[in-house]
Amino acid sequence: MSASRKGRKGWKGVLAASPSNATVLVVEDEAAVRRAMEKLVASFGHEVKVAASAEEADHWLNAMTFDAMILDIQLPRMSGVEFLDWALERQPELAVLMLTGLDEPEMAVRCIEHGARTYLVKPVEAEFLRLALRDALAVQRLLVERNDLV
Repeated sequence: MSASRKGRKGWKGVLAASPSNATVLVVEDEAAVRRAMEKLVASFGHEVKVAASAEEADHWLNAMTFDAMILDIQLPRMSGVEFLDWALERQPELAVLMLTGLDEPEMAVRCIEHGARTYLVKPVEAEFLRLALRDALAVQRLLVERNDLV
């Protein structure tokens, strides 16, 4: 994948004037949490796709380009950190927010070292999620713009 995403079919994300209207993939195996996150992220003005597993998320990442991904750490058959590595190999400009039910500082550091923008502990308050997603998208937009200048 090239460093620039300009002109890519379906691209409407981090190079837009505002971090709103991004395309976000929510990867969460718990159905109730997945539905709640989908509704919440959509209420922020973003287009949302959902996946219940790494395999389903793999399908979406192969089908389209995303601006951000909210990724549960504990997925069936593959850890979220393993999937994080895989996803960033395919879409390096993806802003990833890791989601977990466990507040473990060592895991948070590991996720950031692997390329995640932030680490969120469930339950996540709506306003905190909105701000974390906004900030992650803004950072990604700046990184893409910087790469386009180089």
